[in-house]
Amino acid sequence: MKKVFFGLSGGYGPVQRCIPIAELLKTNGIESVFSIYGPSSELIEERGYKHFPDDDPTFPKKELIVQPGPMFYNLDHYFAQVGLLDENFVMAWVYHRINMLKNIKPDLVVTDLSPQTTIAAKYLNIPIVSITQSCFHPKGDPIHFWGESPRNLPKVTPIINRVLKRLGLPLINRMEDLNSGDVDIVPSFPELDPIKEEEKDVFHVGPIEMKINNRQHKYEEKVPHILVYPGRLHDSSGPTGIKLVQSVISAFHNKQEKVFIATNEEITADHSKISNNITIIPYFSNEFLKSSSLYIHHGGHGSCLSAITNSLPSLIIPTHMEREFNARKVASLGLGEYMVPGTFTSDHLYQMSKFIIEDRYKEHTTEFLNKMIIRNYKGAEHVLSIIRNIFNGGIK
Repeated sequence: MKKVFFGLSGGYGPVQRCIPIAELLKTNGIESVFSIYGPSSELIEERGYKHFPDDDPTFPKKELIVQPGPMFYNLDHYFAQVGLLDENFVMAWVYHRINMLKNIKPDLVVTDLSPQTTIAAKYLNIPIVSITQSCFHPKGDPIHFWGESPRNLPKVTPIINRVLKRLGLPLINRMEDLNSGDVDIVPSFPELDPIKEEEKDVFHVGPIEMKINNRQHKYEEKVPHILVYPGRLHDSSGPTGIKLVQSVISAFHNKQEKVFIATNEEITADHSKISNNITIIPYFSNEFLKSSSLYIHHGGHGSCLSAITNSLPSLIIPTHMEREFNARKVASLGLGEYMVPGTFTSDHLYQMSKFIIEDRYKEHTTEFLNKMIIRNYKGAEHVLSIIRNIFNGGIK
């Protein structure tokens, strides 16, 4: 039996776009195993897949970690925030992944923002499929495409190159180079995720969504509602999700609109400020999303695509730089608007929500979706065909 190893970064986004691929692989007699950071590993195990934790005890020195925050201008800057300026840590990090792959013996590696997996696979000469976005791809739009990035940002590329040299591997120019494999999969549309000089081994396959049938909220009333998804309430950028929730609670306090905030985490906000028109729910289905009048969210790649595929306009409050990239792309296509955290009052947020609902954003989103439907993207099915062709000795 062929075996595929999925090396993922963290969060629920990579899981939600990789599990559907694994499900199709299973029906074709191909085994899938995973490694990911954070609590999203539980969702992988719930689906019956083997998860291999990165249990190496080595941690980066605190003095070599750039303070994490919502602003990062490229992947060198981002990975400096998670400790890759510490060469000893990088060596241990990469060698642990090499040893993991040696033990698992996969026939193919799928990476999703996992540079140590890419390096390990290259070292072991295992074919690589990279799942990526425009802002993380070496030929995509820069993550800060709307402005000039600051000078003298931290660079982890020299440290990575010293490790690559020890392993006898080609050097890189920047960290984005490690987010490209033998084949690159963009689970999106070219308009949202453009890749310059697109080559034959880069495929836009359209959105890949995971259906969570046992985690749905049913809302039987016919009153139009607004759905809010803040992402994780606390992440590497700080308490960004809880701030989004607090902004919405304040903006819609005692308003006529029915608002649902979807989070399965404990909200630490003062519950006395949550008026009767606001309901906290743990999960929601695509049907619940589709029946909404507006989707207020954090700007995650999957959330932007879910809004589009359900013909729903977005109001994005991006909680870090990659999500602002997504938000600006969505706004440029007329599919929604965005408001940068800390730049608006409660009334401004409320009035902007009403404006999007009442204006032509719904119509624009439907028109855009219809154009994408004509192209007949196949999502996870296209990825399956690519993987099968790799196993058969070719790429199509």
